[in-house]
Amino acid sequence: MESILTDYLVLESGAFLGALALLVLVLGGVLLGRLADEERMGKWFSWAEWPLPESGAPGQDEARRAA
Repeated sequence: MESILTDYLVLESGAFLGALALLVLVLGGVLLGRLADEERMGKWFSWAEWPLPESGAPGQDEARRAA
């Protein structure tokens, strides 16, 4: 009897974690899809730029190291 209960609990916790992972993936896809649509319409997200705006222009670090 205990083994049946243990097997049931293990399967239920695995199903819960799988459903939670699926939910996270779906919400992430929806968020990225909405961001892509808004960028296509012309909205600019400064936090999504690379390199980061406060990091300076590309190549500045190499110039500083060489100096």
